[in-house]
Amino acid sequence: MALPELRPEVSQADREVACRYHAREAVALFDDYDDLVDAIGELELAGFDRVQIKVMRSCKAVERLLGHPIKDIRELEDEPGVSLGGWVDRYELSEGKAALAAGLAYLASLSAIGVTVARGGELAAVISAAAGAGGAAGALGLWLMRLAGRRRARELKEQKARGGHLLWVETRSSEQERRALCVLLSHCTRDVRLHDIPR
Repeated sequence: MALPELRPEVSQADREVACRYHAREAVALFDDYDDLVDAIGELELAGFDRVQIKVMRSCKAVERLLGHPIKDIRELEDEPGVSLGGWVDRYELSEGKAALAAGLAYLASLSAIGVTVARGGELAAVISAAAGAGGAAGALGLWLMRLAGRRRARELKEQKARGGHLLWVETRSSEQERRALCVLLSHCTRDVRLHDIPR
């Protein structure tokens, strides 16, 4: 009889410690979101991986995480508890939204075709059902896209009202530190500097 494999118990605290690390980052505060977008584009051209570039997800999410309201966005520059999100550019968002609408329309059309054929519907009924279901699901996808766009616009407006838009760039060498600072300083930012922070 085989004995069960014994595994050491790992506490929640050990798991949390295993996920923490010290990062050397360039941090910058932007007055204008378009300047932030331009800076990120230049950072990518300068050789920074997408995983090194982080932005704040939302003020409300950070407030829930920290347990207190944020009056000035600058409070978060050196705050290790900030929930950071990866960068997704406008073109990728547009592609994702289009894929959502098209995917919903496609799935709804296929489902309608399957149901109509199963009930013994003729070709005209199959085409009509597919068009109706696809159109309705496509409209739902467009509505969801607009809803997401409005939510993101509100979030950006809220960040600007609290002081601007923060960007963190993880640097992995002194050369990357120099390049990150040069790019950030060239895009009308405030509070551009390096820091060491636990993540």
